Amino acid sequence: MPSWSDLQPEILNKIAGKFEFYEDFINFLCVCSSWRSSATTTKKFIHHLPSRFPLLMLAESNTEEDNDQDYRKFFLLSSGTMRKVQLPEAHWQRCISTHGWLLTTGEEEFYAKLIHPLSRTQIDLPELYMFEELYFDQDEWMYYGHCMRKVVFTSSNPLLLDPDFRVIIIWGQTIGFCRLGDVSWSRITGWDGHLLDITYHNMRKRLYTVTTIGSIYEGNILIGGPGPLNLNRLSTLPPKEFDCSCLQSAYLLEWGYNRLLMVTRERQSYKKHGDEFRSYGPYSTTRFQCFVFSLDDGKWSKLLSLGDKAVFLGFNSSFAIDAGGGIKPDCIYFTDDLYEPYRDFPDGGGGDVGVYLMSDGSIGAIMDAQEHMFRARPPLWLQTSTIPAIKQI
Repeated sequence: MPSWSDLQPEILNKIAGKFEFYEDFINFLCVCSSWRSSATTTKKFIHHLPSRFPLLMLAESNTEEDNDQDYRKFFLLSSGTMRKVQLPEAHWQRCISTHGWLLTTGEEEFYAKLIHPLSRTQIDLPELYMFEELYFDQDEWMYYGHCMRKVVFTSSNPLLLDPDFRVIIIWGQTIGFCRLGDVSWSRITGWDGHLLDITYHNMRKRLYTVTTIGSIYEGNILIGGPGPLNLNRLSTLPPKEFDCSCLQSAYLLEWGYNRLLMVTRERQSYKKHGDEFRSYGPYSTTRFQCFVFSLDDGKWSKLLSLGDKAVFLGFNSSFAIDAGGGIKPDCIYFTDDLYEPYRDFPDGGGGDVGVYLMSDGSIGAIMDAQEHMFRARPPLWLQTSTIPAIKQI
């Protein structure tokens, strides 16, 4: 019987061409030297393959002399290893993510783009003149508030030319949305308090927002003309019942057919030691709490366990996945999404990153602390995306 290592290159290439995920191709190449050398025709597609589980796209280097500025590192939760991807389109761009895509803006003009970081597909979006938080002052790009903070889609793949596809973003305290091909953004109005997060409920076909006073607002973004769209308040988290009168930070995501999950985040700030903060930053997360809101009867309940789910929070649309393959169940994976405190720090910051275990409130490290430090372009989670390797459009 012939050895596996003696398989013909044509057969190996056909096998390798069937892989849909990056990790599977890497495992294939590691079987033996003959397999690694034979699968030559499919190696060029490896960087386009999605990962089986979420990726953490790391911040780019703080030094302009870095020879790898056209590349970004991605941390693989499934294996604890790094993946390096050529991505010059994201260099010195502000990025947020949803459904495996990046929404990027530059520092010289009001443009915005969607970029798929693996295939490097690009889609132009309307210019950002509608957003009051940015303007030109003596030819300098100015950012106000928390700038571009969140993006969500109404469906996962913008390339399907779905007429109901929308891009929705929070910029400062303004929400805007657009269709692909629109010449401008449309405004969304109608809430009280400061915006914390947005999510699109794919089963209910509704947009939802949460504010600092714990209020949930709803809007049907698929109806009507170009805007503005007015949101309606559904409910407010009972402050006395749950001891949450004002939220420091909160995240919102779809939680089954008829529910939303709101995750609150509490941070502890640290005092200065002389003229400098501690090396791990001026604050750290101390606790998360989870609350479920029923869209059917408007009732709130506290969720003590995520079960076999893991939640991902940061400069990305908040999402949950089934645990497994290196992803721990009943956990919240979070990144540091308050970059303002670090903008004047020479070495940056971003130490508030980790994995929170719901069962006992402990926080563990995701990776080496130095890998997720940043100044203005923070690390962020990328959901698994099954978009094929295609040319730019």
